[in-house]
Amino acid sequence: MTGGAPGTLGDAQRRTLSAVCDAFMPRLTPGAGDSPALFGVAAQDVDLVGAVETAIGMLSARQRRELRLFLDLLDSALFMLPVTGTASGITRMAAADRETALHALANSALPVVRTGFQAFKRLATFLFYAVTPDGTSNPTWGAIGYEVASPRNAVSPLTLTRVRTPTTVDADVCVIGSGAGGGVVAAQLAAAGRSVIVLEAGEPDQAADFDQRELMGMQRLYLDQGTTASRDLGVAILAGSCIGGGTSINWQTSLRLPDNVRDEWAGRSGIRALSGSAFTLALDAVCARLHVGISESVRNGNNAALERGCAALGYRWTEIARNSRGCDQSQCGYCVFGCRVGGKQSTANTYLRDAQQTGDTTIIAACKADRLRMERGRVTGVEATARDAATGSRHALRVNATTVVVSAGALETPAFLLRSGVAHPQLGRNLYLHPTTAVAGRYAEPIRGWLGAPQTVLCDAFGEARGNFGFRLETAPVHPGLIALAQPWYGARDHRVRMQHAAHVSAIIVLTRDRQGGRVTIDREGRAVVDYTVRRMERELLQEGIATAARVHWAAGATEIHTLHARDHTYRRSGGRFLDIDAYCAAVARAPVTANRCAIFSAHQMGTCRMGTDRRGSVCDEHGQVHGMLGLYVADASLFPASSGVNPMITVMALAHLVGSHVAQGSVR
Repeated sequence: MTGGAPGTLGDAQRRTLSAVCDAFMPRLTPGAGDSPALFGVAAQDVDLVGAVETAIGMLSARQRRELRLFLDLLDSALFMLPVTGTASGITRMAAADRETALHALANSALPVVRTGFQAFKRLATFLFYAVTPDGTSNPTWGAIGYEVASPRNAVSPLTLTRVRTPTTVDADVCVIGSGAGGGVVAAQLAAAGRSVIVLEAGEPDQAADFDQRELMGMQRLYLDQGTTASRDLGVAILAGSCIGGGTSINWQTSLRLPDNVRDEWAGRSGIRALSGSAFTLALDAVCARLHVGISESVRNGNNAALERGCAALGYRWTEIARNSRGCDQSQCGYCVFGCRVGGKQSTANTYLRDAQQTGDTTIIAACKADRLRMERGRVTGVEATARDAATGSRHALRVNATTVVVSAGALETPAFLLRSGVAHPQLGRNLYLHPTTAVAGRYAEPIRGWLGAPQTVLCDAFGEARGNFGFRLETAPVHPGLIALAQPWYGARDHRVRMQHAAHVSAIIVLTRDRQGGRVTIDREGRAVVDYTVRRMERELLQEGIATAARVHWAAGATEIHTLHARDHTYRRSGGRFLDIDAYCAAVARAPVTANRCAIFSAHQMGTCRMGTDRRGSVCDEHGQVHGMLGLYVADASLFPASSGVNPMITVMALAHLVGSHVAQGSVR
């Protein structure tokens, strides 16, 4: 792992970090049945301290300040005594005392302390299992049965333009973002004869560049290199930042917006078209172009467990349609770090390719859109900074365009508009995240949740548990770093034992539809800051979902079940704390799930620039145009009037289809 700011930490802070990493990942004496190869690996064997410091150096200035302060506190007896009960800084503690102190930090009554613990726990556990000290592999992989995908010849579908000097370009339309929204809009406008410039902040990697290893994939294809989270770290956020955006790294679940939610959106926004035929036709068009279907929805061990458990309990489940055409199951699962085969029908392989083949479309990667240019209420272009990936040099890029379509996602779109001085009381508000957690089931047979089509089975029996709100059960493709990051830390040995069985673990996720949203603002650097609190209804849905997922694992034959709570909740068929599955489910349904007491994730970010007919309650009109800003449009999940309740890619693309059609007709008011 390279590229962090040099001198991120002082010498004393680095010593503290070393003590923390050693406590998380020490060399251990294997017990009966343990793997000597796995238990014999320690933090220093993978240069964990260097990897964590490098990762810290890539964070925002605010985050770096906060983590340096927390390191200072960890070595202060005045802080550690009341917080952990140990009258010593962590560098002066014995190994056993360090572990006890970390456990106390994880369960502190002070939210800010739990936040600090989670920051270092997530970085240390992920990197320990994801770094490749020799450039190819990690010393733990063989011991846990993990293998990387076999290399495949790959052809990159797009022509990208490098910016080597300060440059000014002219275009009819500038599209910011190349994902689900930006790709669709670019294709429609190119087909209509418009000249289009697509600016993508992510790296220029395409199929031939993907090595499909977890660390490289997270660093190069995910927003903030996979470290995005709410301000308090209560929700870890996964979002794409690459050519094709989320469509290049998502799990290919292609679900249409449910009719009841369409009706709700139409009533909430005042946009009747959302429940009408035009939106239905847009959904049809998108699904056709992406080859959405179930012909390649092959069950891997992960999805088979969900299907088996639901069938045994009589829970309604369905086969998931996927945007797949010619996938190779030996490569599937690794495609969350980019598909080398071309089977994943991302925007890179579909709409962006169409845009370049049928029209005048220039795509510039590693290019951050800094701000809009406006004159008398009308867009005149975009100021951006392009980085030459070959040399690392940065150059000013000025795009002259009278139409700008912002499709940077529900976090970066409002951040860009805020940096540009766009003022609206609803801008950045109404952020929905689909708060999601997971329940792990350990099985006697190998599962290898990282191999095969990521999601092919969906349990939607509880999708309307509270009217239009509820939870759905899906599976998650899990690679070692993500498993380690999500796995609670009850102690070094416990964590290592659980990781030892990673190949036998199935992960069922509980995805909730949130009714109340959060907010995106920007810090002094102009970077997005997420504030989000999981409210009461959503907490209850998560708790119900955790209990339901646990019961599904039990019905599917899992020998051990555990949740992601900071306090241990483990069920074992062979005996233990819980006498039966009913008692276990009742216990986990009561366990707290917020404020870093349980790991919560989001792979779906929605809202923040919602569309509607009421200018006071919405940012954009029914065509995606920002109220009062001529030529300025939004076409991504930011437009959602509320959360979708299902994986949002198809809905984003259908909305972008409507926005692009409107802009192509020249109906700018």
